[in-house]
Amino acid sequence: MSTETSVLHDIGMPTGDSVSIVRRRFEAGEGPRVAIVAGIRGDTPEGVRVAWRVADLLEQHHESLKGRVDVYPCVNPLATHRGQRHWPFFDQDLNRRFPGRADGHAPDVVAWKLTEAVRGADCVLELRGAHPAFRETAQAHVAGPEAAELARHANVDLVWTRAAGPATGSTFAGQFPGAIRLEGGTGNRLTSGVGKALADGVANLLNVIGVLPDDALPFHWAAVSRPLVAPDEWVRRVRSGRAGLFLPSSDPWDDVEAGQALGEIVDATTGRRLEEVISPVSGRVVAVREQPVVFPGTLVCRVVEVADD
Repeated sequence: MSTETSVLHDIGMPTGDSVSIVRRRFEAGEGPRVAIVAGIRGDTPEGVRVAWRVADLLEQHHESLKGRVDVYPCVNPLATHRGQRHWPFFDQDLNRRFPGRADGHAPDVVAWKLTEAVRGADCVLELRGAHPAFRETAQAHVAGPEAAELARHANVDLVWTRAAGPATGSTFAGQFPGAIRLEGGTGNRLTSGVGKALADGVANLLNVIGVLPDDALPFHWAAVSRPLVAPDEWVRRVRSGRAGLFLPSSDPWDDVEAGQALGEIVDATTGRRLEEVISPVSGRVVAVREQPVVFPGTLVCRVVEVADD
């Protein structure tokens, strides 16, 4: 039985000081190996908060664990301390540098060290927040059916089996086909209720895979959300047709009907309505743009289609 804090990498600063990227390890008994990673981007404080809550729970119950849980509370501390997405100085998106290089610049070295440290884990969880411009419902993103089945226990509203995009191969989760990415809330902010919901979801996942015992859960299993599981083609991206200010009329996880207004785009100078943004399907709102300035083609909402019973 042990808890240990170690340094994954020291980031050298121009002043001669250094900033450490740490790993907190909780280990006891035989069981699965789990990696929980947060703060790859510096504008996702919700994920950092969830990692802190989970580590606190593991600290309280580490003697009753079965297996090993490595928590990386914040992989990109320089960006997180500034509340910005990219690694400062290099202006690099760390989540586009994987699997990294041992002989590269600092972001590439960190990506390489993290990939090697996590390799071989039985379960990989990446904790994020919402995109900076959006409010989003609590959701899990996965790449395949096995991860989708496990993600059902993550206390989210939606489990989204996302198709691989052009950048997937250079992301952290793209290195681990079974990874589960948890996100939600409001971009670059902490959202009341979402942090607790996602932390409870991680705890429940640890219980389901046999790492955390039932009596360590800070809630009753019946309180865990039963999510909608959706393939990529059910999630519709709704984009603006005009430039202006997008004024939403829906909130995340609202029910909507096909043809219902999701919001409108207005001219900031005249106040004239330029476009009514319409839901293409009946379903639930997954994400709503909160940064109002839009141009033709700007993503303003995501809606997941829900089939009629």
